[in-house]
Amino acid sequence: MAAVFAFKRNEHTQNDDWFYRRCAGWQLKFVWWPDICNLTGRRLWMELAYCGTSLLTGPGDTIVYHRWHDKNEHIIFKIKGN
Repeated sequence: MAAVFAFKRNEHTQNDDWFYRRCAGWQLKFVWWPDICNLTGRRLWMELAYCGTSLLTGPGDTIVYHRWHDKNEHIIFKIKGN
């Protein structure tokens, strides 16, 4: 199981760039329901974490995506320039 987390930590690739290019912003929120950190693969629940919101617009309805980052990992992510 530890190998899954190590893989997930390094999974940020060009496939994820669409989310970060269209990200409307990040908010520090309390995670009421279990969710998974997109950077580490760690479960987030009953703690503060950053929630990113991205909008996909097109000819149909607008689609809203949310991604969660662990509070400490998000700070490292931003320092690295992502």
